[in-house]
Amino acid sequence: MSFRYRTAITAILLLTVTISRGQDTWYGSVSGMQFMYNPAYTGATGVPAMNISAFSFLPGNGFGLRSVYASYDSYVPALHGGAGLWITDDMPGEIMNDFRSGACYSYHLRAGRKLWFKAGLTASLIWRGIKTGSVILPGDIDPFGGITGGSSEYYGSAGAVVFDLGTGFTVETGPWYGGLSVMHLTQPSLGEDNQERDRVRRLYTLTTGATFSLGDDDFTLNPSALVMAQGSTVTALLGTEAEYRNLIFGVSLWHSFSGFTALQPSAGWEADIVKVILSYSYIIAGGNSAFGSTAIVRAGLSLSFNNVEKSRLPHIIKLPVL
Repeated sequence: MSFRYRTAITAILLLTVTISRGQDTWYGSVSGMQFMYNPAYTGATGVPAMNISAFSFLPGNGFGLRSVYASYDSYVPALHGGAGLWITDDMPGEIMNDFRSGACYSYHLRAGRKLWFKAGLTASLIWRGIKTGSVILPGDIDPFGGITGGSSEYYGSAGAVVFDLGTGFTVETGPWYGGLSVMHLTQPSLGEDNQERDRVRRLYTLTTGATFSLGDDDFTLNPSALVMAQGSTVTALLGTEAEYRNLIFGVSLWHSFSGFTALQPSAGWEADIVKVILSYSYIIAGGNSAFGSTAIVRAGLSLSFNNVEKSRLPHIIKLPVL
């Protein structure tokens, strides 16, 4: 790799680290990740489930912006609600690593013949580390030998570990559901000097959706929408999924009010307890042409285990998986 190219990438990644302070990663949707954003959805599907996803951001540019997610949740009759665990690891290039892990609980309550409430709480840890050895500083550059390393200069801290809390609730009636959550209640600081710019801003998420079955339940339609706000960043999504026997297809349109609009087609295949998922976000408006047209690519795997006895469930929500 040429000296100029490595220097340019270093500058871009340092800029990414700077502007991403205090903001959560947008993954193109919250499908398969609902209870990380709203703990009230924990155990809402009534099925013990494990979800794993891998994401690549702006893949055509070779910046190495990627992320992985994994979770497990289930309805637990003894707790009268759901319990779950989730982890994410955001890797914006070779310099920074943002690892988060949390535990969630949701209490499920039947308030009427066709009215249900769920209230949830999540406690999590955030670890943000900077690989100082991957940062190229002026002292690492030899005019004749190129990048040599060994600079005496120091950049940032080795990492920060902070505690965080979030809460949310859902309301369900018939085929319809909706939820509101507030994450990062503690607004933890990820900087060693506790500057305001390093605080993780509160994340507000409003979700809604429904499930409609046609025929002999072989075909289901699941429209959904969300609005997410964090600091000055607002993102909105509108989409739907169609499921026919073992096949799942979906399409959504999301817009970040910072300038991007993307169309996201998705597809999935189900066999017994396994679902395989692939989605692709294509930028249709806004942004910079230097970033190309692909915003996010996601590959996912979902495993659903034995059903909890349905008579012991207050209510089941069929959440989007794509």
